[in-house]
Amino acid sequence: MKKILFVFAFLALGLTLKSECPPEADDFAFTDCRGVEFTLYDILDGGQNVLIEFRSDGVDATRLKEVYHRYGCNGRDLFVMTLWFLTDDETALQWLNDQGLESPVVTGEGGAQQFYDLYRDCMEIPKYLLIFSNHEICRESVTYTNMYSVFDDLGILPADCNFGECKAPTNLTADLTPTELKLSWNGVAGARYYHVYKRLNNQVDLFLRDVSDTMCIAYYNPHEGGCYFVVSCCEDGSECASDIVSVPPTALDFVGTDCLGNEIHLFDILDRGQYVLLDFFFYTCPGCRLQEPNVVESYYLYGCNSEDVYYIGVDCTDYDGVCLTWCEEFDVRFPVISRSGGSLEICNQYHIQGAPDCFLIAPDHSVTFAHGSYPYEYSFSFLDLQSVVDAYEAIGIEEHYCYDGVYEGKEQNVNPFPNPADDFVNLNVEKSSVIRIYNALGQMMDSFITENQQVMIETSRYSEGLYFIQVDGWKLGRFVVSH
Repeated sequence: MKKILFVFAFLALGLTLKSECPPEADDFAFTDCRGVEFTLYDILDGGQNVLIEFRSDGVDATRLKEVYHRYGCNGRDLFVMTLWFLTDDETALQWLNDQGLESPVVTGEGGAQQFYDLYRDCMEIPKYLLIFSNHEICRESVTYTNMYSVFDDLGILPADCNFGECKAPTNLTADLTPTELKLSWNGVAGARYYHVYKRLNNQVDLFLRDVSDTMCIAYYNPHEGGCYFVVSCCEDGSECASDIVSVPPTALDFVGTDCLGNEIHLFDILDRGQYVLLDFFFYTCPGCRLQEPNVVESYYLYGCNSEDVYYIGVDCTDYDGVCLTWCEEFDVRFPVISRSGGSLEICNQYHIQGAPDCFLIAPDHSVTFAHGSYPYEYSFSFLDLQSVVDAYEAIGIEEHYCYDGVYEGKEQNVNPFPNPADDFVNLNVEKSSVIRIYNALGQMMDSFITENQQVMIETSRYSEGLYFIQVDGWKLGRFVVSH
């Protein structure tokens, strides 16, 4: 109970940067959880600024690692350390190893309490304290979100970690196989081990692992591809990063059997010049059920697998019986692979974490764009059929509507009026919608987006006959034109 009360007191003290915080830092000695001894003035008088992270738990240290490497691995203008006095050295050391963190962590065993007694009025949770090399304490609040801009304003600039005799790994190469990504590089004399990193799209460096050899098996996601680099960690404590090797989003081949017993070979389809749309779902997934009518509509809109795009459904969870029920319920006419036909292996191969998910693969085997994914210039969502149309149009995929009795026996839930119509027909919709008009042969006569709830469609130029109105890919109405 005392420990809990102490934590609350500690957090309460840290809500704001208080006026009692001294303008200059007092010296203190401390020992980090690895047993390395420091004094604050030794670091400051060596010309470095000190950034102290106040930590109350062992959560993710991604940002701390990023700052440490971005500003020179404690060998340049900035010295990064963590104060975590509510734990012990053994716990902190385990956390360091789990996180792949190299900056010092001082616990209650190493002098953190002394620092707390000196600077309790400067503490902010979960913020940072910056002490300049002239011993002055930075009066500006340094937080997770403004840290880089504060450093830039103060002239603390990013620097590499090559502050010793360490050399960077060279000739970093990436070899993508159907099951894994192998990174290999030329070793460095004096290197104790190597850090392997993946650079994410928002420029955050994700630590993957430490290796003592010059080869690593890395995680690869065909959705995203990736940028990878390796850092040599040498005997003198210095580090040096290699150049980045980029692995573009590239499809991995598979062979599966759909729920009707037909064999589906991905690369065979791509190599004959078609794009492939992979639609990942499972039967009870609410989001999958919400978007599937638009998936089916786009299948008809783009040629029923006989034109530019070939649709494949992949159910990572269910077997053939459930998949056949899905196909009947949503009028799915394209191949669907269930667990009976090898879908689980496909989902594992493509690192599918959930559903719905989908992405488009180009004939050259590159992943062209994905469901709402960055960094693709064009992304799409089947919850918004127009975004699919726009994305397809951007890469030259043309509409080839195929009619296969898609509207026969379907329930009407849109009521155009007057009906029969002569010069115009009216339609009420609930929101911004995609409207399409088809004739009885399944040929699309009109396609547009309306922002109004009341829509007037001119029909004077239509020939007499039966027409279908479709709203947002799934709502359906019929009307007759009679002049």
